[in-house]
Amino acid sequence: MLSTKTISIATLLLLSLTACQSTTQPPTTKQDISPVLQLTSQQLFDAKQPLLNANEFNKLINYLSSASDITSVNQALYYLRAYSYFGPVKEVSETQKQQLADVLASLANNKLMASNPRFQEQFAVTLYRYFNDDKQAQQVKKLLPILQAQLKLQASTKSNQANDFALWESLRAYGFMLHKAGKKPDGDLAKVLINAQVNKPIITFASSNKAIIKMDDWPLQNAYWALALYRLALPSGDDGKPTAAEQATDNAATAIADADIGDRGELAKMAYTFGYHVNTQAGRELCEKDTERCVIPKQEIALPHRHDCSKTTFITHQDLSAAELAESCTKLTSQESGFHQLLATQHQPTANDHNHALEVVVFKNWSQYNAYGQLIYDIRTNNGGMYLEGTPQKQGNQARFFAFRQWWVEPKFAIWNLNHEYVHYLDGRFTKYGKFGHFPSHMVWWSEGLAEYVSKGNDNERSFKLARENRDNAPDLKTIFATKYDDGLDRTYRWSYLAIRYLAEKHPEQLIRLSQFLKDDYFDGYKDLLADLETHQADYEIWLTALLEANPKPEEKAKDRLYKLDRYSYRDYLKPDYLALDDQHKHY
Repeated sequence: MLSTKTISIATLLLLSLTACQSTTQPPTTKQDISPVLQLTSQQLFDAKQPLLNANEFNKLINYLSSASDITSVNQALYYLRAYSYFGPVKEVSETQKQQLADVLASLANNKLMASNPRFQEQFAVTLYRYFNDDKQAQQVKKLLPILQAQLKLQASTKSNQANDFALWESLRAYGFMLHKAGKKPDGDLAKVLINAQVNKPIITFASSNKAIIKMDDWPLQNAYWALALYRLALPSGDDGKPTAAEQATDNAATAIADADIGDRGELAKMAYTFGYHVNTQAGRELCEKDTERCVIPKQEIALPHRHDCSKTTFITHQDLSAAELAESCTKLTSQESGFHQLLATQHQPTANDHNHALEVVVFKNWSQYNAYGQLIYDIRTNNGGMYLEGTPQKQGNQARFFAFRQWWVEPKFAIWNLNHEYVHYLDGRFTKYGKFGHFPSHMVWWSEGLAEYVSKGNDNERSFKLARENRDNAPDLKTIFATKYDDGLDRTYRWSYLAIRYLAEKHPEQLIRLSQFLKDDYFDGYKDLLADLETHQADYEIWLTALLEANPKPEEKAKDRLYKLDRYSYRDYLKPDYLALDDQHKHY
């Protein structure tokens, strides 16, 4: 006879087994995902598509774990591409991503799949859309050998549209992952990519006959770009000189270039310059020292157009239309009167300032800025544009503002940071004596806060949002006045905006006095007045509270979800024109 204790344990075991059996998911069949398989591309890549949900995502992963039909597999992977743009991809767990990595590895072991160019394309896209940060580093490590084998196979395949799309996406997979790794060189993703020596398959491909297809070197340029991003992801030395690994990467790239130059001459130099040199941020000076490989384009070819807004402002540009030029000029000149009124400048420049006209250099997009900004103007282009005052005391000095079109908002037109940077010019010409860096400290809040306030006026929801969310630990005026550029974007721009606005509304005379001290090169007076203004902290807090009450959190506007590619991650000139992003090859 069984004891009561024995019966209880047996009963619990039976119940446990029953529960496990009831929650075990049956294999997902092709019929189960037929609604997804029947979607057109237009229906699939739609933010309002109801099948882009977590339940369908799980079903697709489950189906792919045992799928063998190549057509259905590719449609399912295309669903995953659409999901990465329009689905709740931020809710995909690390366990699900691990399952997806296992599924991709399993599918790639199928020779039919591995040799199919559409699958190769989809594999590469899935890799860089889902496995692109430190959390997925180990999954990337598992999938890298497949990508390497894929690239090796593509180096010997015949060129056609399907094969070329597969090759293009494979090279981009390396580049996009390295781009992410370069943002955090000490992270796990960077370590995995570097330890896997992903530079080697890229170099091998770039040295192969497939690097140039039918006299078109887009594969070579893409390989150069990926190799350049590999170099940027490498740990840097402390002495500013290239490390052994960095130098070895440079040597590999130049060896490829030298062999190519022997065959194609100037075309090969252009491929190296725009593929590798500018994407390592090597700049003009090093290009001038390496004329055997590097080419500096002529300004009149890269930026062929000039448009005068006024006697004091003109635009040098690549492709702006008449309407876009008119709009840009209006934006530039419309805020100038407000600046002069705010600081009572009487339109009189600082002493010995010979910046009689501002040149606004506008590129088509960041890719063009990155390349031509370095080569023509010898500037750093790993930024969102910049203002260079030059040496205003020098006769003939030319102040320049470098900008680019906000291509990510097209078909709308806008130039990134246009109004903000124009204020830097006005500030440098009519307020601050000397060139940039003339004053020893306490200038960041003034320069950036003033540019934000004059360009945005009373409409600056990003600053309001920051203040609402950090009311209890907001920096005081003394801290804001001492801001440096390495104190972060919030201090540099948002809190500085609020400090300038406070003075403009509550102490306009002192704001004007600060500007006059700067104009007269009287830094001690400027610092003393700042110290006096720091004592108004209690009043500033009362003002800030009233400002936030007058600007409550706006109602959330419903908008379609879209997780775009990082807009600075690729270069427009690397994409082959004949590989159109049509219904079967969508990207955002």
